[in-house]
Amino acid sequence: MTRRQPMNNYFLHNKCCRKWIVESGKPGMRSIFSFPLFFTLTALIFAFIVSAAVAQTRASVTVSPVSDIPYSPVVLIVDGKVIEAQSLQFMRGQQVMVWLRDLENLGWGKAYSDKSGEVVFKGNGVTLSFTKGSGLAKVNSLSVKLPVDTYTRDAKLMVPLSFVAKALGYECEISYKPVATIKTHIRPAATSEANSMEGKIIYAGKGMAGIKVRAVDKDFNVVDDTVTGTSGSYKFDNLPTGEYAAFVYTKDNPAYFNRVSEAAILNKGNIAHLKPISLGRILAPKIPKPGGRAKVSGGSVLLEWTKCDAAVSYELTIARMNSEQPFLSLASKEPKAHIPAEKLKHGQAYEAQVSALDANGDYVGGTVGTGGEPWQFVFE
Repeated sequence: MTRRQPMNNYFLHNKCCRKWIVESGKPGMRSIFSFPLFFTLTALIFAFIVSAAVAQTRASVTVSPVSDIPYSPVVLIVDGKVIEAQSLQFMRGQQVMVWLRDLENLGWGKAYSDKSGEVVFKGNGVTLSFTKGSGLAKVNSLSVKLPVDTYTRDAKLMVPLSFVAKALGYECEISYKPVATIKTHIRPAATSEANSMEGKIIYAGKGMAGIKVRAVDKDFNVVDDTVTGTSGSYKFDNLPTGEYAAFVYTKDNPAYFNRVSEAAILNKGNIAHLKPISLGRILAPKIPKPGGRAKVSGGSVLLEWTKCDAAVSYELTIARMNSEQPFLSLASKEPKAHIPAEKLKHGQAYEAQVSALDANGDYVGGTVGTGGEPWQFVFE
């Protein structure tokens, strides 16, 4: 399985079972631990709640981002029950994305692809239609703007869970709840009332200078911004009492995907030391261009993308459009690959995804993620 772009892990609280759960976003690994292992964490938690309008018990998912990984599974609780939905991902803007097939497995409705290329979901007397890479959807043929664009990951169409839930008549809301922390060894209170928050931005294990970092509150309002120094370090001083995170935004740093730190609760003049934020470089398709046509040359088709300086190898997957799984996966030492022509079908549309890996096999860049562009093409 190709390594995917890392994203923030999530610390989860199941209110009904009174059990703390954490799921690792590291590719190929998933673990669940009991509450005592994480009892001392002081991160802010984001609560995402989905429930049926007719249900008596409100369902809830509580998540808290951790900085190392940008994509991660999310535990989903519907009407008080933990639901297995491996496709769930937490995106910027506090949106949870989901594969429609997982909602079909919940019994919410039926998903299928129609002749026009749209993915249709029918449930509760409502028909929803989605298009890959689009910010619009149809609700019973009426065009509606989505809170975040759809995209494909591992050939699965990902759509905003909140949009689907509300369209089907279920209750959905986002709120924030603090982690309860008990300390038996009390430290003296800081004498200064000026709060500070500091950390480091790294890429391929090294500090990155010249990266713009924003200090944002729990609603992602910008409170302050700064630029990293030569070692990749940054610091925000004189922050009011409140809950904050460090945010690396693609529009400020066009070469890199979005990243956000864990949340910090600042009060009584304390200093929050955040975990290093690891960047992922955005790779751009070169041949063919997104939406272009791939041609045969010497019995093969060339796929080429921009080079990632920190990468020692690349992993490429190709899937047929509207297909659930990649049919071709290969590794390359160079930012290009030659695909045997017999593997492709003339007139067929495909989607390619690239992940760049360093010497340790860790993700350092790719074509998939916020700020990236879907690499879709047609084989002539």
